[in-house]
Amino acid sequence: MVLCNLSFAVGSQEKIGIVGRTGAGKSSLVQAIMRMVEPAAGKIIIDGVDIATIGLHDLRSHISVIPQDPVLFKGTIRDNLDPINEYTDDEVWAAICTTHIEGLLEKPTRKYVEDPDDDDMGVWLEGIGLDKWVEYGGSNFSVGERQLLSLCRALLWKRKILVLDEATANIDNKTDQLIQTVLRDKFKDCTILTIAHRLNTVMDSDRILVMDQGTVAEFDTPKNLLARDGPFTQLVASMKLNHGELVSNE
Repeated sequence: MVLCNLSFAVGSQEKIGIVGRTGAGKSSLVQAIMRMVEPAAGKIIIDGVDIATIGLHDLRSHISVIPQDPVLFKGTIRDNLDPINEYTDDEVWAAICTTHIEGLLEKPTRKYVEDPDDDDMGVWLEGIGLDKWVEYGGSNFSVGERQLLSLCRALLWKRKILVLDEATANIDNKTDQLIQTVLRDKFKDCTILTIAHRLNTVMDSDRILVMDQGTVAEFDTPKNLLARDGPFTQLVASMKLNHGELVSNE
């Protein structure tokens, strides 16, 4: 989807929900913010800086993204949460406990280490806690578990902007509720952009951006959007929801 004449402003520490039908341009917006694609025209300004004028590393070091299907890399839990060893074990465990994933690390995983001098020999090593082994892509963890590990990593890194790109689309309601609780309690000082399929996920946002065909269809508080007959209420109707099923924070 091509973004066209898209213009909106988000305040510091504001929580913004982003919704729209499939193909409305929601994920394209994330790609633009992360400079996975470069705009043919226009600018994206963060803290007064045009992101096109800074390096990709500088830009992305200030933004955490939790995608719909997070990918973990082969290594230990600690490698995945703190790949360049910026934090102490106590700090890593504090983030783990905050996101309630201690139980996930209690069951050991095994990895096979080959003998460098004999291709037919090797040994199985067990890992538990921070040393628990993660297979390539996180294949030995469920989608929900990978989401929680990604949330834990974002909490540890404390970046100014957090983007959730359909992060709760494929997880159970219990995990969804846990993620929402952590976001409300522990990311108060962070600007959050939540792209959501489940409208309930964004009803406690400060404002909701409704996208349609690559542009802004509506941008207002949940209460105001529900009060008028517009694209948002049409989206609610298309999902066969009623206003009573959507709880606003106002």
